Amino acid sequence: MLGLPVDVWATMAFCVLAFFGVSIWTLVYTLRQEERKMDLLKTESDLDTYSPRALDDLRHWIETHPDPTHPDVEAARTAYNDCVDTLQSTDRHFYGWSRAEVGRLDPL
Repeated sequence: MLGLPVDVWATMAFCVLAFFGVSIWTLVYTLRQEERKMDLLKTESDLDTYSPRALDDLRHWIETHPDPTHPDVEAARTAYNDCVDTLQSTDRHFYGWSRAEVGRLDPL
């Protein structure tokens, strides 16, 4: 079979199928996520930009960098406050936010 052993052909076929299988699955998953985001934008006209864990990490970073002259603190604070405002002004969220979690959020 074209000078290569069967096990080499089998390994190449497996690698190609695995690569395309994972790529197609990732593409379908990503497109579904984007479709959900578009549906939310159409109905809510805004979208939460951080998951609960990511927003908690951002708040922790802001609190551990209290120096207002740090170049990224103001941008981080603005991003945090924008997400909190969005969460409090919309009814449906992309990430798994509960009403209790949203109720505990305060702008910085």
